[in-house]
Amino acid sequence: MQAFQDGWKNQPAATLNAALPRRIGLGDIPTLPLARSLDMPAQAGFARGSLGIDLSGMQLALAGEGPFSVEYSSDAQGRCVLAVRLQDVALQGLHTLNGTQIWETDLDGAGTALPMGARRRGGSGDDNVHPTWVKTANDQRGQLQSLPGSNGPTLLTTYSNHRAAFNDVFTDPLAYAFQMGWGTPAISGMADDTNKALTQGGLVNDPTKQYGGTTYNGNAQTQQLALLTTLTAMATNADSNHPTDATNPYNQAAAATLTFGTSITQNTAVTQITDVPPQTKDCVYDLVQGGSPAAPHSVDDVHNFLNGSPIGGRDAQGNTWTRSLSEDERVFVRKLQADIAEHAARLAARKPVALVKGALHASLACHVYLQFGAQGAEGAPALIDGRVELDGFDLHFEDAAWNAALGDGPAQIARDALSEARFIKSLLHDRIADALERALVQPLAQALLDSQP
Repeated sequence: MQAFQDGWKNQPAATLNAALPRRIGLGDIPTLPLARSLDMPAQAGFARGSLGIDLSGMQLALAGEGPFSVEYSSDAQGRCVLAVRLQDVALQGLHTLNGTQIWETDLDGAGTALPMGARRRGGSGDDNVHPTWVKTANDQRGQLQSLPGSNGPTLLTTYSNHRAAFNDVFTDPLAYAFQMGWGTPAISGMADDTNKALTQGGLVNDPTKQYGGTTYNGNAQTQQLALLTTLTAMATNADSNHPTDATNPYNQAAAATLTFGTSITQNTAVTQITDVPPQTKDCVYDLVQGGSPAAPHSVDDVHNFLNGSPIGGRDAQGNTWTRSLSEDERVFVRKLQADIAEHAARLAARKPVALVKGALHASLACHVYLQFGAQGAEGAPALIDGRVELDGFDLHFEDAAWNAALGDGPAQIARDALSEARFIKSLLHDRIADALERALVQPLAQALLDSQP
């Protein structure tokens, strides 16, 4: 091994250089996200989209006669370590900024407990525009939790158990049709009047007020029906072979929603939510505290109800009840189901659209560490281990065409996102180091072993 190490001192750099590949391919890196929601340029073909970047055609070019140095050392076990220093390794490739269509709704933050524009990138639109409404809702949660009896805490626990499913209805792109129906001035108006009734007094569901051509009760019934339809559609989308799967969280949330509606009608002695009498805040709390929860609905109940079949049973007092969709409600459900299915197909078919292309490049340097040891009866030198340590580097994107192709605002957002996207540089760093290791360790080691007398 000592003779092997001494031989390195006389090894001309040209011998090692000749063993190295001149170009090393890196492959392509598919779309990496930069911004979730931006105005798109006209050539995209849609108004709003997410912005991503593809890296393609990437390869490393090693300088044929560039700087090349060799350092060596040994350890207590008699192993020898050779460190080959490579500089002026050029990374070359292409980048493509692309847009993928998204569909947004202007959901009111206080109406959903989500911030206005929660699915948009940055900006003042992320600030909740109705903090007092949210504060009122939080105050009511506290009062329900401390309400004598079990009904208040049970309501909150039921909501918490299905919170993830409800949150998906307001945020998942699949539920876009529901979100469009919710993101209306009528819902904001109802939220405003509810807040005033809870904080200033008056009727919560004042029958003299109109919201989008209907009453508070009418809107509440429509939105409950929309929620049921959307939850069951999401369950069906998750497993179309078992749409009534009772273990599906969306189906379970739908059953809880229908049970809640039935509890309201039974405790106010009406058959439809539209017929609930006017209620003050105190009346609502009295109903919650003294009411009898309805028997839990099954998932089959929900699907049968939405399919137009009547459902029924007996309430806590032993009275029989039945409920079914009106013809207008059947039309509403069928249309919403069709809209959700249409949007699901639209989501499945969407593809990124290339907006602007350009070059990328970087100048790299690395060490290739080769560890040799004696093996076999004759103690012949052999490679034990090899690795590459890549220096840090700056990645440059030729972005001169970005402003004209994207517009000044989106172009600057792309630059800012890339400057912050450490994961992109980290991903590329690891890929380059792996490629260099695969391409350089064995050829360099073999060249050294072959050159020994």
